[in-house]
Amino acid sequence: MSENPPNGPQYGGEPNPDQPDPNTPQTPGSGYPPPSNYPPQGGTPGGYPPPPGNYPPQGNYPPQGNYPPQGGAPGGYPPPPGNYPPQGNYPPQGGYPPPPGNYPPPPGNYGNYGNQNYGQMPLGPSPGRLDVGAALSYGFDKFKANVGPWLGITAIVWVVSAVGVIITFASTFTAAMAAAENGDTAVVATTSGVAIVVTAIATFVSYLVNAAYVRGALDETGGPQKPTFGRFFQLTNVPQIAILALIWTVASVVLSFVPFLGTVLLIVIGFLANFALTFLLDRNQPAIESIKSSIDLTVKNFGPLLLLLLALAAINIVGALLCGLGLLVTIPVSVIATNYAYRVLTGGPLSPAR
Repeated sequence: MSENPPNGPQYGGEPNPDQPDPNTPQTPGSGYPPPSNYPPQGGTPGGYPPPPGNYPPQGNYPPQGNYPPQGGAPGGYPPPPGNYPPQGNYPPQGGYPPPPGNYPPPPGNYGNYGNQNYGQMPLGPSPGRLDVGAALSYGFDKFKANVGPWLGITAIVWVVSAVGVIITFASTFTAAMAAAENGDTAVVATTSGVAIVVTAIATFVSYLVNAAYVRGALDETGGPQKPTFGRFFQLTNVPQIAILALIWTVASVVLSFVPFLGTVLLIVIGFLANFALTFLLDRNQPAIESIKSSIDLTVKNFGPLLLLLLALAAINIVGALLCGLGLLVTIPVSVIATNYAYRVLTGGPLSPAR
C-alpha cells in the first residue's frame, strides 16, 4: 500500500497543476487567486486609476458622482459647459441671467415725435377740431405748469411796450405843442417825422419781441420739454423774421394815416396774418410764404378762429383793467392758446396740458 493519500499532496513528487493549493485563498469562479495589486471592482480606493476606456463620459451631460444636480449651481460649481446661458425668450431654469438682447423696454408710454428721448414729455395727436374752451383751458394749464419763464418774458414785453407807448405819446405830444405854437393843426403834428420814426421803431421792436413769444409757445405746445427762459430768445430764420417785422411796420405806419378805416384794415390784416410768425419759425418758411400759409389756414377755419380771437380779446381787456398787471397772465395764456389752435388746425403733435 502507498503512503501518499489519494487527495493530498504527493510526497516525494511534483505538485499536481490540476489540483489547487489548499494553503492558498481561492477566488470565486476561478481556480486562481486574484492579482495582488489590482483594485477591487466598484470603485477606485487608494488612488488607483479607473479602468481605461470608461472615463470621462461623453456628451454635454455632467458625469455621475459628486457633480451638482442640474437646475442650479450650488456650492460654487460652474454650470455645464456649452449650456450657459439658455437661449430663447423663455425664462431660464436654475436662476441663470437672461441672454442679452431680451431685456424689457423702459417704462412709460413715450411717443416717437421728433428727437424725443426717454424721460421727456410724451406727445400725442392733436384733437383735429378747434374748441375755444379747450384752447383757453389748455393755455391756462400750460401757463400754470411753467409760470417762471412766461412771467419773465411777459414782464420784458410789458416793459418794452410801455416804453414804446410812452415814447410815442411824448413825441406826439411834443410835436402837437410845437404845431400849436406855430399855428399848425394837430393832424399835421401827429404826422410829423418824429412821430412816424418813433412809431415805426416801436412797432418793429414789438414784432421781434412777439417772435420770442411764439418761439416759447411752439415749444410749450409741441415740444418734448417745457421751454426755459433762455429758449425764448433762441430764434431761427432771423433775416426772414426781420423782413416780416418790416412788412408789418410799413403796413402799420401807412394805415395810420387813414382815420378809422386804416385801423379796421390793420385789425383785419393782423387777424389773417396771425400765424405768419408761427409758420416762419415752426416750418422755416420765408416771410412771404408764411403770410400766404397764415391767410390760407385762417380762411379755411374762419369761424372757430374768429371766436377764439374775440375770447382772447375779452380776457386781455379784463387783464388790462387790473392796472395792467392782469396782462402778465392773460398775454401768455393768449399766446399759448393761439399756438394750440395752430397745432390743432395743422394736425401737428400736441403735448398734454398737464
